[in-house]
Amino acid sequence: MLVTLSARCKGSTHQKEGKPLQDYCKVTSDKLKTYAYALVADGHGGKRYIRSEKGSEIAVRCAVECTNAILKQIFQFIPGKNKDLIEKNLKLLCVKISIKWKEEVINHFNENPLSQEETERCNNLHMALPLKEEDIPSLYGSTLLEAVYFEMFNFWFALQIGDGKCTVIKTNNTVFSPEELENEKLGFGVTTSLCSKDAATEFRFAYGFEKINGISVMSDGMADSFDTSKLPDFILNLKNNTVNDGEKTQAELQDFLPVLSEQGSGDDISIAAIFSKKGFI
Repeated sequence: MLVTLSARCKGSTHQKEGKPLQDYCKVTSDKLKTYAYALVADGHGGKRYIRSEKGSEIAVRCAVECTNAILKQIFQFIPGKNKDLIEKNLKLLCVKISIKWKEEVINHFNENPLSQEETERCNNLHMALPLKEEDIPSLYGSTLLEAVYFEMFNFWFALQIGDGKCTVIKTNNTVFSPEELENEKLGFGVTTSLCSKDAATEFRFAYGFEKINGISVMSDGMADSFDTSKLPDFILNLKNNTVNDGEKTQAELQDFLPVLSEQGSGDDISIAAIFSKKGFI
């Protein structure tokens, strides 16, 4: 049986500058808790991304809907450990998410025209108005991380566009970040994005046919708030506390995140995690 949690908070610098909370996160599972999704999206903080807080929310929703749509195909190929077909479907999922996200943000824009304040911000940025349809997604720019664990099949996968971090807990309770998700070109304000014209090809993904004790995704605001050597211990403690008392851990984590942001990155922070009760120590 799986347990899940998610939490987010506005970064300390965002508090001081009057910026909105641009991170969004969610966990969801089937009724029997045999598989679960964990998702985090980080809306871009640049001045031109005036609706990124909505872009991150839409990203998470689109990822859940697109994943649900291909579950049958994924279920079909897991037992045979057919890597070619698994990878084909994961690539297809990335394409579907990127297409659906752009459709949804354009729909949102059409239903919610620019306010006077937003129009002034666009003018100050010398953005040509009215916006062409292909330029609308840039207002909603966001990253996305998704992790899925099918405990009944001992199979997990994660996909990512942009920065942030995914951690996987092995059955011996060691923690690692999948190398396939790393991108050394990202950082120092540089990231790939769902609003990119090449978003579908900029996704990275990783997967494993193995039993694990947990998997989590977090925004760069959280990852950057930890010393690399200390993050594994935090994740393990979070796992054990969640399995032992999920509601208490959720509340304590929510109280801790603003402190972590203040002492760490100063950025918005979000995390979504899936843990196995079988991996409780």
